[in-house]
Amino acid sequence: MRTVKTCVAVILVGLIGLAAVGSPFVHRPYSGAPSADSVTISWEPETPGAGRIEYGLRPTYEASGTLPEIAAVPAPEEDADDTFHVTLAGLEPGTDYVYRVVLEDGEGESSSDVAFFCTAPAPGEPVSFVVLADTQWQSEGTNRLELVGDAIASDPMPFDFILHAGDVVESPSSYYWDHWFDSFDEMLLRAPFIPVLGNHEKNHRSYYETFCLPPGEGKNDEQWWALHWGDVVVVGLDTNVKKASDFTAQQDWARAHLSGSEPHKFVIFHHPVFTSDAYHSAGTFLDRIYHPIFVEMEVDVVFNGHSHHYEHIVRDGVTYLVVGGGGATPRETRPEHIQGSDVSVEGHFFYTRVTTTAERIHVETVSVAELRPDGEVATTGELLDAFALPEEVAEGAPIALWAVLAVAVGAIAAVWLLLRVVGD
Repeated sequence: MRTVKTCVAVILVGLIGLAAVGSPFVHRPYSGAPSADSVTISWEPETPGAGRIEYGLRPTYEASGTLPEIAAVPAPEEDADDTFHVTLAGLEPGTDYVYRVVLEDGEGESSSDVAFFCTAPAPGEPVSFVVLADTQWQSEGTNRLELVGDAIASDPMPFDFILHAGDVVESPSSYYWDHWFDSFDEMLLRAPFIPVLGNHEKNHRSYYETFCLPPGEGKNDEQWWALHWGDVVVVGLDTNVKKASDFTAQQDWARAHLSGSEPHKFVIFHHPVFTSDAYHSAGTFLDRIYHPIFVEMEVDVVFNGHSHHYEHIVRDGVTYLVVGGGGATPRETRPEHIQGSDVSVEGHFFYTRVTTTAERIHVETVSVAELRPDGEVATTGELLDAFALPEEVAEGAPIALWAVLAVAVGAIAAVWLLLRVVGD
């Protein structure tokens, strides 16, 4: 894999797609491995050759349409991988950037659409991101992956990065990768993309050749990783491993990175710790391996895929979200739902968006379409679930007051009864 790398902050300003015919890109530009001062820009060209990345501050681009910074990209070596990875370094923290990739050939130049990214903010600043999972593949009908991807691309909320909880593709071959990129090309212009491994990726080399991830360990030092981003830490794990040593290494990794100063703690991996799915059972061994650590480290939210429905489960103060609605065929849930299942929705394609402030986490799960017997029906932003952590107190204040009064009355009654008994 090429190791010329870069980072840039982005927010959507407008997406005008290149025509499918004659595009110089097999995979249009996308970004990954963001940090406070760097980001990596990736793309796969139709014909390998020299080019450049033009980038700059978003306010400057919006005011003048110019991208003054240039990162030259030389022609690759003959044995290089098909995907280019170029790291932009020396960026300003907490800053929004715009970039595009320009390819050179013997007859002229071809430019990509502009894309966006932002660098990690300082503590105390708001953070926002999107989560999806189980995009995989379908053989016919409406392209549900594209429905979800385009909905995220047009979401009015600015977000810092996009997380994926695994099963990105049906199988790690170029056929499926090409379909995935065609389906999500607009979404990938919005912000850096950061996945974890699902079982369908098979820990294949193409996964590592395609994506650049935050610093980690395991295979290529990217099999599991951690993203430290202002007030937020996200730990990404691989639940496909078989060796006990890989599980213990990830336990140590999780503890180390969840013990920092960030007030908001998230974990993402593919197989659900808890689920009411009728097709896939809960990963009972995972509750013994990881749940005690999440409770100990006071993790706020764990994101999982694998089960193709939405579910909001709370166990011992940890919120688990099953978010397998990225396009794969929906699955039914069991009639008797698992303990702690507060919300469960079947048959929808959706994504989850998260915003944090210094004190709160706000989570909304947005439906894109519902699968019915006659096909997909657009649901245009319907919320399947919305909640905040810590839980909202304003709306519950009257209930809390009545609860206090009830306890007080009960105490008075108990004292009165005790006095009667003593008196008798």
